[in-house]
Parts: sequence; C-alpha cells; structure tokens
Amino acid sequence: MSSRNRSSLGAGLAQSSAAALTTWVCILSWRGFTDAPSLFLSPLLGLALLVAGIGAVGRWSRLGAFSVLLLQLLGGAMALSWVVVGSPLPVGSTWDALLVAASQAREGAVVYASPVPTAEAAVEPLLIGGGLLCLVLVDLLACGLRRVPLAGLPLLAVYSVPVSLLATDLTWWVFALSALGFVTMLYLQESEQVARWGRSLGDDGPDPLATGSGLGGHTATGRLNALAVGGGAPALAVVVPRAVPTLDVQLFDVGRGPGGDTKISVDNPMTDLVRDLNRPDDTPLLAVRTDQVDPEYPRISVLNRFSQNEWSPGDREIPLENRPDGDMPTLTGVSQSVPRRTLDYRLEAYDTFSSRWLPTFAPVSRVEAAGDWRYDESTMDFLAGDPDLDLTGASWSMTSVDLDLSAQELADAPSSVGMVSASYTDLPADMPPLIRQLANQVTANAPTRFQKAVALQDWFRQEFDYSLRNVPPGNGTDELEEFLSLEGDYARTGYCEQFASAMAVMARQLGIPARVAVGFLRPQRIAEGVYEYSSDDLHAWPELFIAGSGWVRFEPTPPARAGAVPAYTREAVDLQQPEPSGPSGRAEDQLPDRNGEPSAAPDELDPEADDEAGAVDPGFPWGALLGGLLGALALVGLVLAPRAVRRRRREHRLASGPEAIWDELRDTARDLGLPYLDRRSPHETGAGLVGHLGSPLDDRPRPRHGAGQAPEAVTSLHRLVGDVERLRYAPPGADESRPDRQDDARRVVVALQEGTTPRARRRATWLPRTLLRPTRRTDVVSGPETESLGYRSGVVDLVR
Repeated sequence: MSSRNRSSLGAGLAQSSAAALTTWVCILSWRGFTDAPSLFLSPLLGLALLVAGIGAVGRWSRLGAFSVLLLQLLGGAMALSWVVVGSPLPVGSTWDALLVAASQAREGAVVYASPVPTAEAAVEPLLIGGGLLCLVLVDLLACGLRRVPLAGLPLLAVYSVPVSLLATDLTWWVFALSALGFVTMLYLQESEQVARWGRSLGDDGPDPLATGSGLGGHTATGRLNALAVGGGAPALAVVVPRAVPTLDVQLFDVGRGPGGDTKISVDNPMTDLVRDLNRPDDTPLLAVRTDQVDPEYPRISVLNRFSQNEWSPGDREIPLENRPDGDMPTLTGVSQSVPRRTLDYRLEAYDTFSSRWLPTFAPVSRVEAAGDWRYDESTMDFLAGDPDLDLTGASWSMTSVDLDLSAQELADAPSSVGMVSASYTDLPADMPPLIRQLANQVTANAPTRFQKAVALQDWFRQEFDYSLRNVPPGNGTDELEEFLSLEGDYARTGYCEQFASAMAVMARQLGIPARVAVGFLRPQRIAEGVYEYSSDDLHAWPELFIAGSGWVRFEPTPPARAGAVPAYTREAVDLQQPEPSGPSGRAEDQLPDRNGEPSAAPDELDPEADDEAGAVDPGFPWGALLGGLLGALALVGLVLAPRAVRRRRREHRLASGPEAIWDELRDTARDLGLPYLDRRSPHETGAGLVGHLGSPLDDRPRPRHGAGQAPEAVTSLHRLVGDVERLRYAPPGADESRPDRQDDARRVVVALQEGTTPRARRRATWLPRTLLRPTRRTDVVSGPETESLGYRSGVVDLVR
C-alpha cells in the first residue's frame, strides 16, 4: 500500500470522526428527554465511531456514496438491535422483540412528560434510533457528498428538537463544542481540497499527501491562524451577549423579546403565611357574595419557581393590556368536552386586608376590577400595576368556571409535553436523594400520572401530622428534607406550606408539571349568600397540570386542617392492563440477552473472569503512578479554581468604586441563592437586601435574618446606597471618597453570607453561580416601554 493511499485513509478517518463526534456532541442537547441520559448517549457514542469507521473504509475502498450509506445503515441497524434487544440479527423473534421495545418507547414518550423517568418507561430506543439517523445523514453530506455546509442543516435539526419540545435554552458549552466541531469539519474538507492541487510552486519538500496527515499544504502558522479564527468565532458568540449588557441578545433565546411588556419582579407571597396563621386573633379579611354553597379555595397567587431556598412567583412578563375589565383568555389545557358550569361572585376586601394581589376563584372566564390590576396569562393570577394600588376596601366581581373533572379522564390523559412551560418541572441540580427515593417509592404501584398524584396526596394525609406549633417556617430543600425524613425534631410534622411544597416538588421529581397556589381554605357563612374569610383561613395547596383538564387541585394537608379532598381523587379508575406490558414496563425486562438466554445473576458469573481481567504485567507501574498524580493535581486545581477566581474578583471590586461594590453585592446575593431585585433604584434594592442580613454569632443550621440581626451591616448598607445614589444622580464631583467604604462592603458581604444556610454558603464558595456570568455593569434604568412594579413580601402585607 502506497503512502498516498495510507494518507487518504487517514484523512478519511479524520473527516468521518470529526463529523461523527460533532453530531454526538449536538445530541448532548437531548439530555433533558430522560432522567438517565447516559443510557442512550453511551450507545450513541459507540454507534458514532462505527458509522465513522464504515464510512472512512468504504470511501477509501472507492465505494460510491450511496453504497457506503447502505453499509452504514446495515451496520448501524445491527448494532442498534444488539444494544436494544441483545441480538445483532433483527430477524424472527429478535425482530418481534425490537418492535415491542419500539412500541413501549413510543408509548412511554406519549404518557410521560420530559424528563421521562427511566424507572417507568424506556424511551432509549427512540433516542438511539433517531441519533443513528442523524449520524448517518451528517456523514453522507459532510464526507460522502463533500458538502460540509449542508451538514449544518441536520445539526440544526438536532438542536431544534429539544428547543421546540422542552422549551429550554441550550447549554453554552454544548453549542461551543458543536461549533468547534463544525469548524473542524470545514477545515478538514478545505485542507484536503487544497492538498489535491499538488505541491506549492518552488516547494522541493515532500508531497503534502505523503505526510500521513492528509492536511498538507499548510504551514504551522496557517493552522494556528485557522484555529484562532475558528475557535474565536464560537467563543465570541457565547461571550459577547453575556459580557456586553447593552446588547439585548441571548443565545438561543426562544422566549418573548423586548417590547411593550411590563416586567414585574415580585417577592414571595408565602413569606407571611405562617405569621398570619399564628396570630392570636382571627381577623376577618374578605367577604364573598354568591349563590354557590360554601365557596372554597379562592386563590391569591401562584408560585411557579422553586429554588434551593424557597418557592416564589418568579419574574413575570405581563403586557400592559392584560387588565381585568371583562372576558378572560380561554382556559389553558382544558378540553371542550369537560362538563362545566359558571358561578358568579362578588368580593369585598375589608379595611383589615392589605395586599397587592387580587384573589379569584380560579379558573375564571370573566373578571371586572377597578384600578390598575394586571393578570399574568401563564398563571392567571392578578397583580397590582400601580405601586400605590392596594386591595384594602376594594370590591370586584368575577365569573368562575367550575369543571366537573372525572378521575377516569384524568387517568387516561395523554402527555402534556408542549402544553405548558418546561419550567414547571425544573428543580435544583443538587436535590437531596431522599426526595426522589420517596417519590418513586410512594408511587411505585401507580401506573398513570394522575394516580401518582393521588398516591402522593393520600400518603401525606395518612403518614404526616398537621401542626403550627414549634414548626420552623420554610419550604426550601433543607426544610423539605427534614420535613420528609423520619428523623429529627420536626419529622413529618408541618403545616399547609410544607405539605403543598413537598407534594409539588415530588411531582416535579416524577416529571409532572406542578406549582403551589396560595389563598384561602373555607369561609364562614355570616348571612344568606354571604361568606367571610379570615386570617385563620389562609392556606396553600399544590396544582398539577394534566392534559385535557388543565391545572388540577390536590389537597395533601392532613384532615386536621383540610377535612376533605377533591371528589375526583376518590373516584375509582378502570385501567386495562396492556400486553405484554404498559408504558411503565422496561423493554429489557422481557427480552433475551445477547446470547438469547436469560442473563446470569451477578453471583452466578465466572469468578475467574475477574482474576483474568485484573492480571497485570509485573513491575512497578511508574507511568500509572505519574498519570494518577497529574490527574489528582488537575482535579484539585479544578476544584480550587472557582473559589480562587471568585475571591480575586471580589477583592478587586471591593477595592474599587461604589459601582463595582454594588455589582459585588448583586453577585454575592445570586451566589447565595437570594432574590435580588434587578432594575430597581439603589434604595429599593438595599431595602430588599436588608431582610437577608444575618449575624456571625448565629450558628444555627437555619440562621435568623433581618434588620435586627445585623444592625452594623444595615448601617453600612445604607452608606453604600448613599454612595451609589450620589455617583449616579448627584452633579459631577459630588461623590466623596470614604476610607471606610471597603470595610462597609466587607461587613455587608459577611452579613449576607451569615444569613443563609451552611449549604448555601458552601455552594457559593465552591461553585458560585456568577463564576462564568458575573455582573459587568449595574442596570440603572429599564426600557422606555417598561415600568418597574415593586411588591412587599407576603400575601397579606398588613393585617390591622
């Protein structure tokens, strides 16, 4: 074999490998489809290498492009069959087993929302099959037809699948690696094309094709320049939108862009719930006039964002025209076939009720309320648009839609993928394992999502106790873990906040869209057709989204507080058992292994195999030892790097001016997982931070925080607010340099850290959220069509 042929094979392998690995990196964007992505990513990596090898060897053997395509499809199909059902020949019983696995995967994808739990459904055959087709198509275009730019189309399709179905942004490093791979494919194609022109004039050196690289015709400088341009372009695409705040651009932003909407950063309305429930006096708050007997569960607000620290309403994009002046939008996710009736209500808030949320009997078809109230179409809760608008003494009317939900239809509901935002299944990355274990354990015998929700509801009502006494407030991950555990002072004892929060989190853990609603429980009848809600009636409950029925209410709080549950959760469900198994079955449980026989148990395997596998050559493994030490040093460096970078950035900022210090306070709050009010004045932002300041002397696992815990830090924060205001709003030269400004900044940073849990502090130290996306410039004003609406904490801001 000549050197030219050997080099051609090397160039072909390089091109095929680049195409296969780039496609595989793009497929990493599919990780959100299942909770165990390694089950399909690992086989796809092997298939990528197989497709690349067959393609390179076939083209080196002078086979046509479509002949190579047939070989790749044949080899890929055999490998796919081997991975899925254990046999490389998809004929006879193996073909039947393959069809069963594909059918189960399709049913699982329809029944379960993403990420599909692997314990319930095996969707890997669909993902592996789809990935194989993408691998073959990219190889055909990039290597077989030598049209690398056209290969970008299937790569773009790979990205469009998760964006359209999961409604999530893509990970920046997946984009960066994919772009780098695509540039490498272009470079390899053009390098070979230039090499085909022959040796450069006046060049007496060896034939470029004889160098063995297949990339001849280029100097080292040219390669470095190509690498700099090719690597710099994707890097700039990722970094520039993040580093230049004046550009309103986000990579792969699929949400609504800038416009005439009003961005409302609202605080958590659950904050004051336990405070008002614990009041010694039961204070009347709200009167309702209606023909409905015993109206229940008027809703004040929806909490749709869960972080490590708490449930909160998140930031809302609310158009200015979304006002309660008549008919409301159609009900989200509710089928027209669901029986319903309409009920009219007239509500009046007493002078003792101060709130900037407008209670409604959701779902509603019509609302009429005077004043600048706005509704969020995604949650259908109503917020005050005017900073001076308050619920005290207000009167409003509405028409509610009472849905006659059926347990059978709820159990037969299809998948809800694409009907609501994927954010309703979002959870922090480091959730305690206990929550997932309990969610799977409690719902193990429930075949549908509705039945899983009922199983969770019944479990809480039967296995837990309701109490307001000596129960610490909170609904973050630490509080939920202690609440669900069998050990501890407050084990499985709590009030409605913990029950609603825990069930919503466990539902999200199972892939069911969930949120928490805050409102009232049951009223007291004070006259014919007139009912009254008081502070003792404040309540929280979970709402789960089920296709065809919309947001469905459940009641996990024990009977000591909530006496009854929704009627549809007590109805019997008749489910036909699928054959040979339903979507919850696993294909591999009923299929033969690779040899056509049942797999041997671990204790039945040949014990001599481990001895043979562990045999090594005699002699001291110096190479392995050196490699291990270098790997350990690299690992230590990776672990220490985030902390060192973040500390150096903080020291640099604290030694700078007021704006840099203000940016550091923002990043510190974000690292600690604290809510930070963007696009507010320094005074408003400082007022929000005061409530999170803690004392260094408080060594409890959940330290207290607030203005009274760190008075010195509060004073320092007020001085920093004054520095920023003078710098921004005073005439030039009015800013004064203070020698103690850096000490003030350090005092506030320490107080913010001491006001959070040890777990939050550890995360902020070793894995800060702002490590790769720090604040570059403090935003001072919002857009010309946008107004900033502030919210005091709590559903009931003041009960007099």
